[in-house]
Amino acid sequence: MTEPKRKTGAEMARELDSWINGSDKTDVEAFAVELTDRTHRTLQQRCMDLFVACIEIWAERSKRPGLFDARNEATVKLAKKMVDATGDKYDRFLPLI
Repeated sequence: MTEPKRKTGAEMARELDSWINGSDKTDVEAFAVELTDRTHRTLQQRCMDLFVACIEIWAERSKRPGLFDARNEATVKLAKKMVDATGDKYDRFLPLI
């Protein structure tokens, strides 16, 4: 049997974008609970690494006008606060164990 083709990061981002576009707060909370309660702990670490990468990119956008507007301003501002509160990038390093 042939294994299914592994999706790229870009494909997964588009899939998440599509899902989040049709979800509500209950869906998001159910996703978060599933991820934190039922996902293997090593994979939780990898997932958090993904979230941290997003937070770092959003925080960087706060320095460049035009890369955010009123629709994602709160995201960018919160991301900047989170990055500022955690020190340098090495403080946000998550080892793969």
